[in-house]
Amino acid sequence: MVAGSTPSVHPFSHTAFRPMPTLADFKQSARAMALLVLAAVSASSGATESSPSATAPAPEPDSPPRSPQTAFTPSTPQHLPSVESPLIPNRPAERDAALATLKEQSAQGVTLAPPDETPAAPVAAIPIEQRADDRRLHLDLGWEYCGPAPGVTDTTPMSPPPDAQRLPIEITADLVDYDRERDLIQLQGDIEILQESRRLRADRSHYNRRTGDVNASGGIELDYPGLRLIGERADYNLETQRGYLQQTGYRLYGQANLRGAASEAWLLDAERSRYRDVLYTTCPPGNAAWSLRAHDLELNQGTGLGVARQARLSLWDVPVLYTPYMSFPIDGRRRSGFLIPIIGTSEQTGFDFSLPYYWNIAPNMDATLVPRLMSSRGLMLGGEFRYLSPRQRIELDGELLPHDRKDEAAGVRGALRITQSGRLGARWSTAIDYASVSDDQYLLDFGNRLDVTSVRNLIQRADLFYGGDGWWALGRVQQFQTVDTSIAPANRPYGQLPHIELNVAPSTLISGLEYTFDGQYDYFDHNSDVHGGRLVAIPSLRWPLRRSFGHLIPRTRLYYTQYDLADQVEGAESQPSYLIPNVDLDGKLIFERETDWFGHETLQTLEPRLYYVLTAYADQSDNPLFDTTELDFSFASLFRPNRFTGYDRISDENRLTLGLTTRTIANHDGDVLLRASLGQVYYFDEPRVQLDSTEPDDDVSSSLAGELAARLHPDWTAQLGLQWNPHASENAWEKQILQLQYAPGHERLINLAYRYNLGNQASDDYENTDISFQMPIGSRVRVVGRWLYSLLNDETVEAFAGLEFGQCCWRLRILGQHLKRDADEPASTSVMLQLELAGLGSFGNSIDKVLERGIYGYQSE
Repeated sequence: MVAGSTPSVHPFSHTAFRPMPTLADFKQSARAMALLVLAAVSASSGATESSPSATAPAPEPDSPPRSPQTAFTPSTPQHLPSVESPLIPNRPAERDAALATLKEQSAQGVTLAPPDETPAAPVAAIPIEQRADDRRLHLDLGWEYCGPAPGVTDTTPMSPPPDAQRLPIEITADLVDYDRERDLIQLQGDIEILQESRRLRADRSHYNRRTGDVNASGGIELDYPGLRLIGERADYNLETQRGYLQQTGYRLYGQANLRGAASEAWLLDAERSRYRDVLYTTCPPGNAAWSLRAHDLELNQGTGLGVARQARLSLWDVPVLYTPYMSFPIDGRRRSGFLIPIIGTSEQTGFDFSLPYYWNIAPNMDATLVPRLMSSRGLMLGGEFRYLSPRQRIELDGELLPHDRKDEAAGVRGALRITQSGRLGARWSTAIDYASVSDDQYLLDFGNRLDVTSVRNLIQRADLFYGGDGWWALGRVQQFQTVDTSIAPANRPYGQLPHIELNVAPSTLISGLEYTFDGQYDYFDHNSDVHGGRLVAIPSLRWPLRRSFGHLIPRTRLYYTQYDLADQVEGAESQPSYLIPNVDLDGKLIFERETDWFGHETLQTLEPRLYYVLTAYADQSDNPLFDTTELDFSFASLFRPNRFTGYDRISDENRLTLGLTTRTIANHDGDVLLRASLGQVYYFDEPRVQLDSTEPDDDVSSSLAGELAARLHPDWTAQLGLQWNPHASENAWEKQILQLQYAPGHERLINLAYRYNLGNQASDDYENTDISFQMPIGSRVRVVGRWLYSLLNDETVEAFAGLEFGQCCWRLRILGQHLKRDADEPASTSVMLQLELAGLGSFGNSIDKVLERGIYGYQSE
């Protein structure tokens, strides 16, 4: 290819005459020619030091020094001919007329103009929206999501690290010309330059082998891993991967879908690109729901952050926000900066405005500072601190309102929440859950959810756990802050200062006989009632016999309790102790048969279960009720040895439970299509141990407890819970729970529920209906709502209704809420607004959290 004595050689020889070649022949030969030119000239230039180009690209102010150009010289394979052997291509003897238009051009240097300089060659303007929608940007690329990919926390850099950039270059073009003296290759027509995963396409180009600079124009397409650029003119360096483009369109894909256009673009390094007079959006091509127009934009895939200056946010081409500076994520990583403001209004707070600031302190540590301005109450300062590591997790949340304008006498108001969990070595672990508020009305005044405002006691607990080989121990201190003023001081829960627990896991002794042990010591603290220490020890033996057709498990226990009480009621013993034996027998059989369920092959089971328990009687009426309540009656509670929680009452038992469960299981996927259970307890002796002085029931059997769960249709499921007392002359139905759910897909959802509970005391009674739904109206609108109505009190407890508008890249939620915070207080109403822009953030209230809590099965897109 290179004649040794010829200073400048045109690449096409005239030594032979052959028939006129076709255009396909020209392109195939041109590709081979370009490869051979690179290989042959590499051999000759390897021993000669290349002189630096006079027009080398101007580096950015923050760019590192360029590496020596000789380091990028392609290596010469051993099988190529030496320089002394002229390489004569197979071409016609006479120049074809089609090649006459390819004139020899002088070498042109590449200038990488920094963002504050004007490029030398102006290009005819193309509308920015047209560039952002150009089909070349999105050809063969999908758009399954908008913004960062779900679950992705970072993006892959656009190119390999510097130590991987000594890569071969492959060039194809319709026409190729080589100037050996200048080491310049001129290309024309359907040009493609490949360097591993990077590709440059153009109509015309010059390639300077000494500097690695490429000048290209016409139909520019530049592909990086995760980034595609188009333009009308480009200056690019194959060694540094730095470049400059005019009339640019850009597209990020793979781990984040976003697009836009700019008048100019700079590739600063492997991770950063900068744009001027830019349009930015995460909406799919052809969708202009929202866009960001900015004077300057920098996208940094290394940090996962975009920075826009002099930015204007538009919704459907209507400007809604201007900011001189805006920082936003292009992936899921954390970074410091102001978050989207939260704006709302309610009867309790008035106009409510919060401006969170996120502080990314370290990879495992961050904080969020939240100043909150409420027109009715004043300025509240809030904050959250998180420390996260593989062995430790700490979260601190706090709020402080120095002066409440709506309640002048309340003084300083605030709240604190601390949660911690961690491991200390292989066996030790700790856990803290501490919550406190300044006054009893705090949650009612500042909570906006039913599950918050209905809290009666705030827990304050710290645990230390040790796991041994076949045993574990727990140390705990726990107390409560009661915020429900209707609870009398004597009825408030006890603190456990401390609680110490020892548990020995089942260990086999002989012939399958298993031994377990549970032990506890508590000191129950109280300011207005009897208090003191309690020791509990429960050794037990069991002999489990399990087979594929069922099981039989006999078991024996020994309950030992010892008290040391202070402020005991007059006439009662201050140090009582009890030793109460217990035996039980649990047996179950499983029968199976193949059957048909509406045309589907299924397996039906019939599972009768028998449970007998015998416990001796001991008079425990003088014992305080530290942590003991009566268990809620249900099908599951029929198979428990004690009718009470805790150990202040060990119920005397001589009873037999009979239960029956049937299941219908689909053969093809194992899904349970139907499950029905029914059970009842039969008493051989009347239970005498009670929580208080009430007389025990003399019924020979308990209420019937039943459960039903069925998949009525692929889109419909039902759950039913019933409790019926055959001995009651009135109010025989003690509990009724019916729930239906219609869920044909993640966008359609209807929940219907009726709940009734007679309860053991008036405070436990309830009867309500609950309706919640999420339904689409067309392709862009969803209606959501919930109505929780108390039939017992004839009033609405909670209701909200709203609309969701949106598509892939945006979503607007409007929600009106009616909330009954307290039975003696009037309900409050509020209106919430939230706007989500994919890849940019959300504005307004966290309505999606309200919907996830209030609508069972709700999924936010």
